[in-house]
Amino acid sequence: MARIRTLMLGWEFPPFINGGLGVACEGLVNALAPRSELSLFLPKFRNSASKKKIRIIPTHYLTHPADFDPYLDANQTEEIYNKDLDERVEMYSDEAIEASKEISFDVIHAHDWLTAIAALKIREKSGKPLIFHVHSLNYDRAGPDEQGQIYNLEKQMLQKADHVIAVSHYTKKICTDYYDANPEKISVIHNGISPIQAYRHPKPFPDHLVVFLGRMTRQKGPSHFLEIAQKVLSQISNVRFVMAGTGDQLKTLMTKSIRLGIANRCHFTGFLGREKIRDLLSMADVYCMPSVSEPFGLSALEAAQFGVPVVISKQSGAAEILTEAKTVDAFDTEQMASGILKQLDAGITIEPLPIRDWEDVASDVVTLYESLLNRAT
Repeated sequence: MARIRTLMLGWEFPPFINGGLGVACEGLVNALAPRSELSLFLPKFRNSASKKKIRIIPTHYLTHPADFDPYLDANQTEEIYNKDLDERVEMYSDEAIEASKEISFDVIHAHDWLTAIAALKIREKSGKPLIFHVHSLNYDRAGPDEQGQIYNLEKQMLQKADHVIAVSHYTKKICTDYYDANPEKISVIHNGISPIQAYRHPKPFPDHLVVFLGRMTRQKGPSHFLEIAQKVLSQISNVRFVMAGTGDQLKTLMTKSIRLGIANRCHFTGFLGREKIRDLLSMADVYCMPSVSEPFGLSALEAAQFGVPVVISKQSGAAEILTEAKTVDAFDTEQMASGILKQLDAGITIEPLPIRDWEDVASDVVTLYESLLNRAT
């Protein structure tokens, strides 16, 4: 079969990233490029260095600026949506439709809700099959009761797309249970990770180090992490807790660490680039991911790649991959703390795990493309 021509619609791409979507898109695009004739549509980035991250493929930077975080908590997202986001999404859609007329393609591959309107309109005009790649849902950010405009966009996309890729069985179940999506047209393709040579750096202090990586938003459970830290510190005092990331709850979390009496044991780094994240993981004794709802959780795989023991939420896709990890209900801070204490007491670092990479993901995606096109003929 000739190489499949793919029109891919994305919203973020390194170095412009707000969550796992950008990292996942970069990994998938670079692995797909040799396997598919790929045309990538992205909003305009303020930093042209983005282009250096992509293998040589046709990349269409639309003039619409990508200055909106698709992973804000639901109340913030809906507030912005009600002001002017719908206009921005329409602008992105209109430009993508016009740009799509200039290329030939066999399939449309759209990532997350911000590309939904563009993808559906291009599908309608071209008649080409549409694949909706779900990295995160409104359910994850807001829970089952929030069903505003973003939820409705996601539901429309899930029901009208020819096929859906979910990044985990956990996400697939949410698609079927809360969005009435047809399970027969949903394929689970777990994310991969870019292979690196793991290393260990000595810590600049004698204490144990427990790490949290992620946005400081409700979904990621940073408030739970502080409660977990307090419970650990009530048992042993020589532990430091590093929270790497930024978000709308950052100041509130700093205040909470003071209120809990653990501020001298908690360190807030703000946003960290990849190299600094890797250096942090190279010193970590335990990685903790207490997410309330985590479609996948690439950071847990990154920690495992460094041989760091992980204690993670059961409500996560990463738990499907890291079968040896300690998994706990996201709201059970006692058990989370217990899991961390056991790992610290063991005093060992596990062997770095062999992790599925983006080449594996790209192979699965191309197989899906072929299956979808064969059914259409």
